[in-house]
Amino acid sequence: MNRFYYKSFFLITFFLLWVVTIFPKDSAVKLYKSEKYDEALKKYDRILKEHPDWEEAHFGKGTSLYKSDQIEEALREFEKAISIKDPVQKSAVYYNIGNTLLKSNRVDESLQFYKRALELNPKDFDAKHNFELVKLMLKQQESKDQKQNQQKDENKKQKDKQNQQFKQNQQNEEKQKQKQQQQKSQQSKQDEKMKDQKNAAQILDALKDNEKNLMQERMKTKYSGMKKEKDW
Repeated sequence: MNRFYYKSFFLITFFLLWVVTIFPKDSAVKLYKSEKYDEALKKYDRILKEHPDWEEAHFGKGTSLYKSDQIEEALREFEKAISIKDPVQKSAVYYNIGNTLLKSNRVDESLQFYKRALELNPKDFDAKHNFELVKLMLKQQESKDQKQNQQKDENKKQKDKQNQQFKQNQQNEEKQKQKQQQQKSQQSKQDEKMKDQKNAAQILDALKDNEKNLMQERMKTKYSGMKKEKDW
């Protein structure tokens, strides 16, 4: 069985798996190029049953899984191919791991694998492209996060200001209510005092009237007991 390896790269709008074959007569590669991914997977499984440590087979299986949208399984297969010795092939492994992580929305992690792929193969234009693209994505996300955080801070300040104003209004209303209650209480006391004074005046007037009436009665009694003088 001839050895082979694949390579995938990420474009701005979609993922594309680009097949680079060293040995085009390889049957698994032919199945892959014919988009018969399920059959290719079976072929790789048979190869790995006989050669479980064959990194190129893990790599090929990973690409087939990737095209079948079995992303987590593809990642595990690519990771098993990391121990491959050839630097160009190892670069391709890191590159595909970067693509797989990116497709899983693990953007931060993918950047490190593109960087490692470039370190192993500086001439890899696709790795360079994806590396710069992911850096741009992270920068845009950071800018978006900053704007969102600023907006959150602004909303919080506005909300705090509204709460403070609300509390101030409540305090003012409470003070106004207390003032009104105090005024009402003072007015009530004043009214009660005036009522007491009025009642006292009425009682005093009544006593004076009684005393006057009593004096008049006494005077009548006194004069009624006196003899009248004769008329000369």
